[in-house]
Amino acid sequence: MDVFNSACYGSSTKKIRIYRKRIIEVLSSTAIRFRIINWIDILVLLVTGLLNAVNWGVKMDMISTGDFFSSYFGKILTVKKILVFAMSILSAIHDLILGHKMIDVMTNSSSNPDSIHRLKNYRRYISWLARANAILGIIIVACAVMLS
Repeated sequence: MDVFNSACYGSSTKKIRIYRKRIIEVLSSTAIRFRIINWIDILVLLVTGLLNAVNWGVKMDMISTGDFFSSYFGKILTVKKILVFAMSILSAIHDLILGHKMIDVMTNSSSNPDSIHRLKNYRRYISWLARANAILGIIIVACAVMLS
């Protein structure tokens, strides 16, 4: 509450700088932790999909002739793999590109309008990418249920 009061009433700019630095540290460490969890989850999706296909008796000749894609299992698994690929791309954009740019803007920005505008844009893009990934994750789980 002290930092909030100093920010609102302008008593100490040093406290505001310390508070801002702490926010950046917490955001960075949280992003790194969740990035690791996210990529492990995507890896698990890829491995379990492969194992599930092998368990159902999918062979390379079925894939090469196209018989696999005409079956219900093949269609659902193909949709699931496309969604996992899309999720991987969105996660890479979210984690490796926009996340770093947002942290850079936060650490190097001053109070100029351009930096504030870029920070707002990055936050908006990152939050929409996270929402899209969550929706893709739910659809992927639904596909996995249909495959079991």
